Amino acid sequence: MGLSLKILQVKEFLEETIKILFYYKGRVIFSLSGVALGILSICVIITTIDGANKKAYEIFEALGPDSIMIFGGSERQRMAREKITTLTYEDAESIEKINGIYDITKAYSVRGLTLRYKDRKWQTNVIGSTENYFESYKWNLYMGTVFRKTDEVNAEPVCVIGYKVYDELFRGEDAIGKTIQIGKLPAKVIGVLQERGGAAGGPNIDDRVIMPLSTVTKKLSNEKRYLGVLRVKTSRDVDTTIEDIKTVLRRNHGIVGDQDDFTIRSSRDILQFMSVISGSLFLFLGTASIVALVVSGFVLANLFYLTIQERKKDIGIRRAYGASRRGILISFLFESVLITFLGGIMGIVLSVLLQGIFEKLFDIPMEFSFKVVVFAILFSCLTGTISGFKPALKASRIEPIEAIRG
Repeated sequence: MGLSLKILQVKEFLEETIKILFYYKGRVIFSLSGVALGILSICVIITTIDGANKKAYEIFEALGPDSIMIFGGSERQRMAREKITTLTYEDAESIEKINGIYDITKAYSVRGLTLRYKDRKWQTNVIGSTENYFESYKWNLYMGTVFRKTDEVNAEPVCVIGYKVYDELFRGEDAIGKTIQIGKLPAKVIGVLQERGGAAGGPNIDDRVIMPLSTVTKKLSNEKRYLGVLRVKTSRDVDTTIEDIKTVLRRNHGIVGDQDDFTIRSSRDILQFMSVISGSLFLFLGTASIVALVVSGFVLANLFYLTIQERKKDIGIRRAYGASRRGILISFLFESVLITFLGGIMGIVLSVLLQGIFEKLFDIPMEFSFKVVVFAILFSCLTGTISGFKPALKASRIEPIEAIRG
């Protein structure tokens, strides 16, 4: 009997709360929107940071902990977009002789070439590389095959296209054996790379075309001496190998001072870079979400103060019929938390609906998890408790006689 009475009381309490919120629906919707935007920002923070970290570890695994990237041009030159063709074929031969290096991939890129297939066009970067490119980067094929050593020796006009390029030019058609125009060069598509997804804050890694190195240097760029990047793998300590590479390149380039004309990066640098990106995202979006929640909480508190004034007589009658101060406090506090809770749910739903749009616009992968829901609900309920406590306390202190007279 006692349990049934309690259930009935809770049911009546919920029905009364819903009626009140519906009566003040304009103010409730206004408060809901503010909380939803704040929670949306929190969801974006968590999903983008988790997505960026996941992508960083995927790239780290693909490159391997034993990988070292060598780029032409110093850090300053690369930032200033100065001439960065400083690596040569002779450098590659010298580096191959360093103790512990068991694999080397040579590459040269031509940026912004226009691709054509039928009436479709797409602009992307074309990478000329050695035949071990695909195995070295652990990049499997969606369809077709890769080029061979003989294709590189003969400078064959064949290409393997990234999934983004395949999607833009072929749109689901079978691409194998088809001819596309790369700049002024007709090239046969022999393979399509498996989709890896957008890069974390950078260019889409699926937006590329891979061709034999000799084809690119002889038929697209007329560059016979320089390389753009070298990727090596070592069986020795990575830091020790990097020092050996520096020594070889400085000797080959006749560098005497402190300023190198090349840049060396290891797989660990990617993780460090991603931690910086994650920190920046957290700072920017965290500030935005806190501001949104503070503003929505402030608006909610003021709306509740206004509502209390309008409901003063109702509060007095409830007190006269035996409602305790604690009951009035809990009642108003529950209304506040319920509004922010619903706003939190709305923010979560918005983040799920907008996830694909954010990924396409900013090329940042988003990883949605249960943790997002927990944080969103926690923050929304906390906002409702903090913003609603003082107005609820004020409502509980209203004397019944004064309220009814008022």
